Amino acid sequence: MHTKLISSLAGAAFSFAASGLAFAADMAVKAPPAPLAAACTWCGWYVGGSMGYGWSHEAVNYAPNDPASAALLSGTVGFGGEQPVANGYRVPHSGIVGGVEAGYNWQAGSNWLLGLEADFNLASLRGTASGTTIFSPGAPVTQASEATQETDRYATVRGRVGWFATPRLLLFGTGGLAYGRIADSANYTMTGNIAFVPGPTGFVCTAGVPCFAGSSSAMRVGWTAGGGTEWLFDSHWSAKIEYQFVDLGTQTVRVTALASLLGFPPASFNAAFHERFNVVRIGLNYHFH
Repeated sequence: MHTKLISSLAGAAFSFAASGLAFAADMAVKAPPAPLAAACTWCGWYVGGSMGYGWSHEAVNYAPNDPASAALLSGTVGFGGEQPVANGYRVPHSGIVGGVEAGYNWQAGSNWLLGLEADFNLASLRGTASGTTIFSPGAPVTQASEATQETDRYATVRGRVGWFATPRLLLFGTGGLAYGRIADSANYTMTGNIAFVPGPTGFVCTAGVPCFAGSSSAMRVGWTAGGGTEWLFDSHWSAKIEYQFVDLGTQTVRVTALASLLGFPPASFNAAFHERFNVVRIGLNYHFH
């Protein structure tokens, strides 16, 4: 009797233990998975467009190539144009810019973003400045110089380093390669008739008609740097405001006399244009993720 009771209790305990183990195993299999890490909402490819305004106030400097042009330029120190500089003056150069951009972002840690961006922009940056002075004390003839500077397109390829002020607000710095097409020109006009032949070059000027002229246009390569802020206002869309400083170096235009006397070669001088400008722009980007 006692043996049967003990055997029954032992069987019941074994069955209960086995059921508990099976239930625990089943719970382990059916337990919900751990939550996935949040995806980087800034990472990956993006494309967009921008619109803004560019400006500069850079100098054009004149340097003679011969005695005749040295005499021509002798009065241009403190030339009576806007913001005169030694042997030249500053050209106000401004206009609208707009273009397209594309890039790729990587997240570095919880607060940093690394990126690479390229853009192409059409521009209407243009400006003209002029000045006048007396040709020489002994010849009361006024000479007038005019210089024009123009940029019609530029592009950049830049790295970006950003810091998250909030998960949706990025502050960034940027810099890299820049290139663009620039066109510069300069001319001289006299208010009187002048024939100047000191040798080995010379020039002839007719009153009221440009007697020296030169122009050049080219694609130039330089650098850019700047920064801005970008706001991710939707899972795929961001808006930004950005500043860029673009430096395309110096372009030299050879300005040559249009006429000379007695077979002398025409005199000439160089006009060196400093190709630097600032841009502030706003943009809208679409992020693929």
